[in-house]
Amino acid sequence: MKQITVLIVEDDKLNRELVSTALREDGYMVHTAASIGDCRDILKRDKPDIIVLDRGLPDGDGFQLCVELKKDPLFRAISVIMLTGDVVIREKLPGLRCGANDYLAKPYDIDELRSRVGALAKKF
Repeated sequence: MKQITVLIVEDDKLNRELVSTALREDGYMVHTAASIGDCRDILKRDKPDIIVLDRGLPDGDGFQLCVELKKDPLFRAISVIMLTGDVVIREKLPGLRCGANDYLAKPYDIDELRSRVGALAKKF
């Protein structure tokens, strides 16, 4: 059975570490990035199955990165879960329209994120 790889793109160190630890406990191979630039560097070396992507990053908008990934034939099959501090529905819809497979508003329950990652991992 293939080990699923997850890339966490989150600028908040504590949140990045929390998600990384939880997903490693669930058996995923995890890479982390604190910015879009870091994410792109990782994507040059490795193609994750799932990306947990924060919207607000220091060097750009996670929505825009998601759009770019979904347009690129090399990366469009990667499942994306968007994370954002925006809890209103009018902010969730652009996240889903940009190609994200799922969307969670902060603060979120770590067990819910684990479940959503698990649901996406079933397709592999």
